[in-house]
This record gives sequence, structure tokens and C-alpha cells, in this order.
Amino acid sequence: MHLESLLRNRRTNHGTWLGSLVLGIALIATLAVPAASAFESLPNGSATFSAPPSYPDVVHVFNGCHLSTLRYLSRFLSEFPQEHGQTLTISMMEADGTKTIHTIALISWLGQSWCRDEYFGVFCLNCRFDPQADLRRLVGVAEIKLHEQAAKVIGTTGMPLRRSAPTQMSAEQRISEVTAATRIIPGSSTIFWVQSGQCELPLAFFRPTAQLIAVYDPLHGTCTAKCSNCDDSAVVRSVAERLGYRPVGVRKGRSSASSAQIASVIDASHAYAAQ
Repeated sequence: MHLESLLRNRRTNHGTWLGSLVLGIALIATLAVPAASAFESLPNGSATFSAPPSYPDVVHVFNGCHLSTLRYLSRFLSEFPQEHGQTLTISMMEADGTKTIHTIALISWLGQSWCRDEYFGVFCLNCRFDPQADLRRLVGVAEIKLHEQAAKVIGTTGMPLRRSAPTQMSAEQRISEVTAATRIIPGSSTIFWVQSGQCELPLAFFRPTAQLIAVYDPLHGTCTAKCSNCDDSAVVRSVAERLGYRPVGVRKGRSSASSAQIASVIDASHAYAAQ
């Protein structure tokens, strides 16, 4: 979500794109749109091809679709380095008819384009994989196919136990979600405590690449931005301000490390989008 949309709707149910931050943070379009190319549909029989692994999540957090997608891509591209993968930001229709910003994985599999959703698993876009495909059109196809996949899963197994974020959280809920998020993030991360008014709010901070920062807040999702500032505390404070908090202080908390690395996933994503 771009900054203008964020200011109009501070709370989203899924990943948030954060832009135009102070301290040298510039908006980045993680999904750069390349020149349009042929979009070759496949017959419905393509859905009978072997499906890619979905790697169901054991742990979910509020507004955690972006984190789930990064974790999935990290494992998928590690096990299938010959394939391609990246994040894809779409609009998802909720049960009440509203639309929310949502992050899924866009991957190649045996020459086809597939997507993977945090709760509804993998589904085929019924089109051949093309590294130069118009991502704007793929977004529209992915939204339709996700809706069909959700209906299929619900009709077969029932509604997944999706975790819809509340509008307010206790301090205990926040730290529980942020701590769980650090276990999902496929790389090192740090919990920062933001003093806002009389409250201290935990946020999970990590750097997917040397140029990219990401901040997870259970009420807003995951914000990402291109950033050259190496002062993590200052970056977190700027993000907190953009999310509507009033930070008067930031302190560094516990850090965690994972053997899985996310940089290769992000780099591969940019390479795919830029080809």
C-alpha cells in the first residue's frame, strides 16, 4: 500500500507498503512492472499438472501474510533453485465484502505460473510462466484464482482458522504476536520497543537486504521501504510515526537469528520483476 492509502486507512488486515519516510527512506516498488508481454493462457487441464509444495504454516500471526510469504519463498527457492519466486501484492475479498491488501507468493512451477496463499495453499494461474509477464495483469488473474481457491478449500475442508486482527490489543497480545513473528521471519530480526504516550509498543525489525528495511506491527502488517540509513532505531521511529504512533523514545530489545537467509529471495524477486 502506498503512503497516501496508508494515511487514509492506517489499519489493514495484511502487508502494508510504506513510502516516503524521513531520514532518507525512499519508497520502493518491490514489484516493478516490466513491459507488457504475451499472456498465454493454458486450458483448464493444466490444473491437473503436479502442484508445487504449499508448506503449510505451523504458526500464524495477526496480519502476517507478508511474513508467511517470505518464509515460504525462502524454503521454496532453497529446495527448488531452478524455479522463480517473488511476493505479489493483491486485493483480497473478505467474507463481509470488503477488500484488503494481501501478500501472496508468485512462483514458477514446471513452466507454469502458480501462487501460494498463507491459508488457502497453492493454486495455478493457468498461464505459462513468463519472466517478462505484465504483473498488473497477473495481479488481476491471481485475485480471481484466489477467490476460486478459497471457495474450493472452504467447500472441501471448511473455513481455515484465519486469525483476523482485532482493532486493539493488550500489551501481552502485542508482545506475543511480535515474538512469534521473529520466529517466522526467515533471517535475523530484532524487537524494538517504541515509547508512545504511556505505552511501550513492540515492533519487529529486519533487513531483507542491505538496501531494504521491514517492520512488522501486528495491527498494521509488514511495512517495507528502501533505506540507506544504518541507524535501526531511527528507522523504527520513523516507521512508527508513519503508522500513526507518537514515539518519544525507542529502545532495542531482543534479537533473534535464523539459519535461513532471505536476501537471496528478495534479490531473486527483483531480478524476476526486472527482466
